[in-house]
Amino acid sequence: MTYLFIPQAGDREAIHMRLSALENATKAELIAIYNKTQKTGIIAVRAQIHGILALHYRFNAVFGSSPICIKDQFEVSLQNPIVPVGDHWEFEIGH
Repeated sequence: MTYLFIPQAGDREAIHMRLSALENATKAELIAIYNKTQKTGIIAVRAQIHGILALHYRFNAVFGSSPICIKDQFEVSLQNPIVPVGDHWEFEIGH
């Protein structure tokens, strides 16, 4: 599941708004949000990508890493489902 993200006017503000909404999310909530998004898949709606990018930034801030892959600053992709492990996360075995 990969989306080619080409920045447009207003993206930064939209991502910031979604990032603010995730500010108080617990680690368990972040993992649940990621897994729900991963299960749905990328449906090529720009608002969804704003949310995925915000989730990526929040994962990096909270966990120090993200299951969302951003390649060459433009290719956004979701990996396999994840599970909590202690204070971190890892990819679910068997996927």
